[in-house]
Amino acid sequence: MVVADYAFRFDALPERVTFSKQIKISGWLLHRRGLPIHGIRGIVRSVLRRRSIFRARRKRSRPLIAAAYPDLPEAGQSGFLLVLELPLGRSEITIQVQDDRKIWRTIFVTDIWAFPLTLLGRIGLPRVERFLSTYFAQLFVGNRQNTASSVNPHSLSQIEGSLPRERLQSFRGEPGSTQRDLGAVHLFVTSKSNLFIREIADLLCAGFRDAGCEAQLLIDQIPAEKTEEGKIQIVVTPHEFFNLFLRDKLPWEKMQRLTNHLFLLGTEQPESEWFDSNLVVAPHARAMLDIHLSGVAAYRAHSLPCFHLPLGYHPLLEQSDIPAKSKRDLDICVLAAMTDRREEFIAANADFFAARNCHIRFVPIGFAKTEETRSYLPIPQRNALLQRAKILLNVHYSDLRYFEWHRALIAMANRCCLISETCEGFEPLVPGKHFVMAKADDLTTCCEYYLEHEDERKAITAAAYDFICERVTQKDNCRAFLQQIETVFRRQSDGADSNFDREANPEQAFATEPLPDALAKHLSRRPTALFVSALREDLSHIFQRANQKPAATDERSTDPVSTAHRITMLRDMRRGYIERFGAQQKAQQSGDAIFRLLENTGFNDTAPAISAIVTLYNYSSYVRQCLESLEDSKTEAIPGGIEAVIVNDASTDDSLKQAIAWQQISRHPVRIVDKRLNTGLADARNLGLQLARAPYAFILDADNMVFPRALEQLHATIVRDNSAAAYSMLCRFQSAHNNREGLLSYFDWDPQMLVEFPYIDAMALFDREQLIKIGGYDTELYKLGWFGWEDYDLWLRIAEAKLHVSFLPNVLCLYRHHERAMSITTNLFERELVAHLIERYRSLIETYPPKRRILGVNRSVFEQTTKTSSNACKPVDVHMAQSR
Repeated sequence: MVVADYAFRFDALPERVTFSKQIKISGWLLHRRGLPIHGIRGIVRSVLRRRSIFRARRKRSRPLIAAAYPDLPEAGQSGFLLVLELPLGRSEITIQVQDDRKIWRTIFVTDIWAFPLTLLGRIGLPRVERFLSTYFAQLFVGNRQNTASSVNPHSLSQIEGSLPRERLQSFRGEPGSTQRDLGAVHLFVTSKSNLFIREIADLLCAGFRDAGCEAQLLIDQIPAEKTEEGKIQIVVTPHEFFNLFLRDKLPWEKMQRLTNHLFLLGTEQPESEWFDSNLVVAPHARAMLDIHLSGVAAYRAHSLPCFHLPLGYHPLLEQSDIPAKSKRDLDICVLAAMTDRREEFIAANADFFAARNCHIRFVPIGFAKTEETRSYLPIPQRNALLQRAKILLNVHYSDLRYFEWHRALIAMANRCCLISETCEGFEPLVPGKHFVMAKADDLTTCCEYYLEHEDERKAITAAAYDFICERVTQKDNCRAFLQQIETVFRRQSDGADSNFDREANPEQAFATEPLPDALAKHLSRRPTALFVSALREDLSHIFQRANQKPAATDERSTDPVSTAHRITMLRDMRRGYIERFGAQQKAQQSGDAIFRLLENTGFNDTAPAISAIVTLYNYSSYVRQCLESLEDSKTEAIPGGIEAVIVNDASTDDSLKQAIAWQQISRHPVRIVDKRLNTGLADARNLGLQLARAPYAFILDADNMVFPRALEQLHATIVRDNSAAAYSMLCRFQSAHNNREGLLSYFDWDPQMLVEFPYIDAMALFDREQLIKIGGYDTELYKLGWFGWEDYDLWLRIAEAKLHVSFLPNVLCLYRHHERAMSITTNLFERELVAHLIERYRSLIETYPPKRRILGVNRSVFEQTTKTSSNACKPVDVHMAQSR
């Protein structure tokens, strides 16, 4: 067995020099014939220390790989994460895979120099450490691409030596040129493809027609086995056409013969899973095409003939069925597939986006986005959105500096200013004149500048629109492409060498224009400001820790070290909740009070518009931050303002004391509900709903926070749409609120997706009457010992009731992520929990048939569960859980 038997890719390798002690290498790896892989490890060797071995965490979800390699069942769980600890100085890093015979095979070797700044973290300056590590890395190392892959049979240096990227220029003809022999173009797509692919196909079809060709877009049709003279057949995005359509129609041998007559148009970034999937059929094609120069270079590096068929302007790109507004009311728009890199960027800059009118629309990856996918906007609706936005912000999918031409064109066609992360392949556009280009760390600063300088922003959008309409049209690009292939084919028929490099235009220098002086000066001073900010935050945190008591809750006070221990803990907690529920019911039947009310002077007869229901149990370390975020909330645009209803679920620490102290100084009406018995989160929320006065209720746990504009914007959304609920994106953080980890609730409302997995948190604004009408939060899950699932159960009931839900695509709230949560422990009983939900929501599952996952678990677990669904509602089965 050899390394070539494996397909793998690292998402991004660390630079050859790092200023961190720990590096993380993630990626995917699978055997090309589906043989088992028993392990992945990294070996660190250095002069001063003995070698260290680190095992990778495996079987991580990779839906993209599952789609790219549909014949390999292991592809969906082929992801891995390798965390390496580096000593000071030079280390040799070796990455190995353990094959089906349990023999370790080396797949990658590199050297890394480490100069860790860990001393700063040890003395209490972790933010300063992170800042300096990043700053020095950019200063001394730069942003050079450093990736590794099994797909490319040559080293990067060999590829660059044989085919310099600088020599690849666009195949653009002179406007007005008409010489051509090809008169017909047939483009093929499948209805199962992404809408993005359909739009590209429509754009190309319109361009070929404008160039004088007879062009047809054929959907779900098999190309002709023999191409007529004067006609070419183009398959748009072959990995989707072959995997989703053609493989079900023809055997592989016939597909291979058919492909000999086809041009295959790639639309994917090199070094991506989709690009690799195209390489399976590319050698059999008449020739490859690509919309980007980097794709052309990559295919040619694999010794494959490839032409450049660039995208260009066409009126289709600005068509909208909604009249454009005279004034643009959206500051920033983000339209992109959800990736870790983009998630981290938005989370790191959550304060910036929350303070502005933004539309951040992420779409899920791993499956084709069709008309049924809610997160993907239809073209007219998307164009109307861009016609409202001042800026379209582009953050790259990965570390590759790939210029997203389609995204750029739709921005410019709709007169929206494009601000993009540093990229390559943007010619003939000129950065600084037609769009703004900056490092990722400087993007928000650039956005702020151009939002404040409207005339400069409008000058860029006008120059870009005029340029693409005159110089970058789809008609001219299609015409130039036809002339290019005719030249090559004539050379082939004459017996001459078809050297594709000769078809490129002469080298051209990349034109750029400098950023405005004021912006450039501001960016030059930014590192100093960031350093001072990091130092200030660290010093502030040091003083806060000295006076801060550790949080204590029954949910996190026990550190389970074994499955048996965790099961015992859950059994005890379940028994306790059942007893306390019973005691509370008896007290109510006897007429005894189960809570007392504490109200401030602001709590009068005036009815508020929103009741912020804050559930509190042993969160004395966090509740003040939560309540202060409500105090800082802007409420001028909310008729009647807000009230706070704090439900203290019998806390045993000084949480109640903290709440009362805030109540006395708050400008809002505040009602504290002090419960006698701890009956859990669901019951506390239901009680808060009953005792609230406003027509709308915002659910807020006492360890979370809201940004100042959150309630105002959510209220405007739920009233405008007449919805039962409205939610926004959440920013996850740990410990300090500026220690950002990622996002939650970042996809649009989609019952189909909801049936597959829980993706929306509880932090949302609800129509209180409708929420009570469908039963509020389910307390039975707590009695069964399943904690942390009441939110998902509620959203499923909302979907089942077919209530309207609105999504506000901006980051408006902060969600505290704890190291251990009860939902994680509850996952020990995943099978039983899913059986319960399946029995309860069977009709919903039948209405929205899931694909790979069902109610958050893989289909295999679901299929096992359906066989024993008669036991779905039984309490926790300890013996079954232990056997797992």
